[in-house]
Amino acid sequence: MRRQLLGLALVKTAAALAGVEVTLKIAVDRNGAVDDLGDRSGRFTSPESLDAVHRLRRYSDAVLVGAGTVVRDDPGLTVRRVGLAPRKTQPLRVVVDPRRRSPATSALFRDGHATLVFGGDDATDGDVTVKRVDGAGAGAVAGMVEVLAARGVRRLMVEGGPATARHFLKAKLVDRAVVVRAPAIFADEPVPSGIDAATLRDAGLAFAGRRDVGGDDTHVWTRGGESDAAVWDVLLFSGD
Repeated sequence: MRRQLLGLALVKTAAALAGVEVTLKIAVDRNGAVDDLGDRSGRFTSPESLDAVHRLRRYSDAVLVGAGTVVRDDPGLTVRRVGLAPRKTQPLRVVVDPRRRSPATSALFRDGHATLVFGGDDATDGDVTVKRVDGAGAGAVAGMVEVLAARGVRRLMVEGGPATARHFLKAKLVDRAVVVRAPAIFADEPVPSGIDAATLRDAGLAFAGRRDVGGDDTHVWTRGGESDAAVWDVLLFSGD
């Protein structure tokens, strides 16, 4: 049976104390870059790693990305590669977009699943809700977590991009991080993640374990002595 992540951290982040536990996932190449602007956007991790990401989405109540990810990748952020059960609905998609850069034609706004945008004045249009965000960068994320907690979110997955990930880390709101290092190398215009072991330690996390996932060197970092076993159970659960 899949172990439960919620409540395992011995030292709680401010987000966890508000009732939300935050799991950060980031994928990088061998040199720590997240993308190559000299090439078309595309997947560079293994199929097994992609399956693991979809399991983590399934486990989460909400999946959060920054506007840059929406502009560059036009992601759906839904659970597709694995079964949705025991969930009955897709997780809430959350976009941090204070400058409203996300195109109105983005998949997130047209597929009939719920999306929350942090940026602009409060409004609702069908399945899309816009909430005002106070502050900027790391100073804004605690307020976002409070809004999500009020909507019933208890497990938040931060899926990108690197600036959004760094904001959550700087605010020390991340309870665990999954870092997927693929064997690929971005050679044209690599985009550094700006996240390394020192960044994770400064955020209050400690290295907990690593595994090969389809050829990707995948590391798990946790807070307060939490075991990585529960994280692997979610990522690699074989009963889909």
